[in-house]
Amino acid sequence: MHYPATTEKLVKKPQRFALESKPKAFKQIFHLSLSALNIEKIREFYELNFACKVRRTTKSGKGIHIDFFGHQLTFVEVTPERHRQIREENEHGSPLVHFGAALPYFFWCYLKKRLERNQVEFCIKPHLKFEGEEHEHYVMFVKDPSGNAIEIKSFTNTNDWL
Repeated sequence: MHYPATTEKLVKKPQRFALESKPKAFKQIFHLSLSALNIEKIREFYELNFACKVRRTTKSGKGIHIDFFGHQLTFVEVTPERHRQIREENEHGSPLVHFGAALPYFFWCYLKKRLERNQVEFCIKPHLKFEGEEHEHYVMFVKDPSGNAIEIKSFTNTNDWL
């Protein structure tokens, strides 16, 4: 693999799964780390509502790493004083600071029903956003027990997910 700006190789030693040799065998994983007010409530919320699995707990027990649809979501328990986060909204009314997943429509519907069944309050109710535009998608927002906003969406044109 070469760094785009130079011809210097980044990988000095041969690796079993080089990017060029098996592009389908290598998956790039997104990582996001957030603060939590209560790590057990966070664990329960993500396990119950999104069927996520905790992959690792820190030695102190104050941090967890969750498999969030194939990506790494990390939470570290902090005091309320340290748990500061922007609560503003963007021009579309969505929480400015948020994370989430873009999923196939059938799975978006499944999660909508699951969240409703578990009586999770939507901070933005499920709806179709940007109707008729290229980036049209179904969207819903919920907040975890620490107030972190989670966006779950499904694009109607799967070729336009970025």
